Amino acid sequence: MAYYIDIYTNIAKKHFNRIVYIDLFAGCGINEIEVNNRKEVVLGSAMLAKKVPRNGKEFDKLILVEVDQENAKMLEEILPDALVIPGDCNKASVLREIIDEVYRVDKTHFLALMDPEGLELKWRTVETLLQHAGDSIINYMCAGVGRNWGNWYSERTQETIRKSLENTITEYFGCEDWKNCPPPDQGGSAENLFELYLNRVRNFKEKAIPIKVKGLKGFHYHLILAVRKTGGAQGWIDAIYRARARIEKTTEQDIEKLLDVFQGRQSQLF
Repeated sequence: MAYYIDIYTNIAKKHFNRIVYIDLFAGCGINEIEVNNRKEVVLGSAMLAKKVPRNGKEFDKLILVEVDQENAKMLEEILPDALVIPGDCNKASVLREIIDEVYRVDKTHFLALMDPEGLELKWRTVETLLQHAGDSIINYMCAGVGRNWGNWYSERTQETIRKSLENTITEYFGCEDWKNCPPPDQGGSAENLFELYLNRVRNFKEKAIPIKVKGLKGFHYHLILAVRKTGGAQGWIDAIYRARARIEKTTEQDIEKLLDVFQGRQSQLF
């Protein structure tokens, strides 16, 4: 995330009157994670958007959406210049407020982060932002998709819950094509569903670059970087592919070293 923020702000600032950062699941500004039975506190995505850009390359506006009222209040306190929208990013009124702020100034471009914990992000919300002039980073949570999808197929799931799961998954993908993927007992997995999701993103953006991010204890998720291909040299897209190669080779040991560097327990990564 920090890597792309640096690339994006450095380039976009040269070509647009105004650049905006949008975070649909902004949290409270910091994250707490557990590594080897110890808790680590790291900057959240909203704080990275504030701190990472170089001098003179900063976002002109941060738009932070957060459904939890306490988290929204914290964001307002630590990022007073940001537009904090306390509400559900899937609501039409929230999306309208975002789009109105983006187009308040001519020739504005945005970077949007869509980072749900599970299937909270509805496809119509994704589609709305993909249709506008901006880049998007979308987090596809394999575990959450796979769990809901597996429960839908399970014979132990009650019919009322099964119907609710069906509606949730359909709203997440924006279609019922997920039902055409092989079921779990025939070798299907959340990875098959990811290809469906990725291809739907590609209907709106010429470049939709998937990045597999590995976590601890076998956990992983996919990021989709969705951008419009521009004229001329595409050096910045090449930089994304180089970053993807490094990210996908990252091991659990590398993650622990990165945290040590961040927390000051180690002076450098290598």
